[in-house]
Amino acid sequence: MNKNNDTIRILWTGGWDSTYRIVELSRKKCTIQPIYVFGDNRNSEMYEIRAMKKILKLLVDKQETMATFLPIQFVDKETIPPNKEITLAYNKIHEETNLGSQHEWLARLAKVYPNLELGTESAPLEFSNILRSIKKFGKIKKYKYGYAMDPNYTSEEGMLIFGNFIFPIIKKNGQEMLSNIEKWGYKEIMENVWICHTPINGKPCGLCHPCELKIETGMSCLLSEKAVERYKNRNKTFNKIVYMIERKISSLILKKI
Repeated sequence: MNKNNDTIRILWTGGWDSTYRIVELSRKKCTIQPIYVFGDNRNSEMYEIRAMKKILKLLVDKQETMATFLPIQFVDKETIPPNKEITLAYNKIHEETNLGSQHEWLARLAKVYPNLELGTESAPLEFSNILRSIKKFGKIKKYKYGYAMDPNYTSEEGMLIFGNFIFPIIKKNGQEMLSNIEKWGYKEIMENVWICHTPINGKPCGLCHPCELKIETGMSCLLSEKAVERYKNRNKTFNKIVYMIERKISSLILKKI
């Protein structure tokens, strides 16, 4: 929870991790400010926004909801103020850990909204560049308001990139979250999440990093059998070509919508 007040700003994408946190917070007396960033050319934007709107309506109508939801705040990536220090810090971390490019502008966004919650789940380091980067450049500490970087054991670069975030689910894995969802009775809501960055024919591809992470961490139940099949066959030469064409065609179709 935000260490300053009871309004919690959370980066929401309509995916499993951030939606789990939204559900968790909905069961508490607090005010939730979901923030969604658009404009980075993700093919999934339309699906993510659709998922968020549906999930939000279901949660607002659910009897167990105690939280107050503020309207989703949509932020154009191009409006996030530049920050040379953050960009240089990101470049250094990226060189050593291959941290995804989104973490550069996410860090700039968190500079504008300190204590922004980021839904990073526990996962094997080989599948999570952000967890690998955090471990290499710093250390997570548990505070009253949640998990955040410990400035005493985190490099300057680590603080610049991760220091303005709170990581509420960083100690939870997919199976633990799934167990809680079932126990709380929110399975029908979580069926509406969207996790894929490069959908094929309007469905998860099984090939992008978010799909890969869910499959490798035992959460393939969130994807179709076709998506899991693609993942298993992704390294076969013929399949590589077919899947590349499928993703390209789907991307072109989305741009025309």
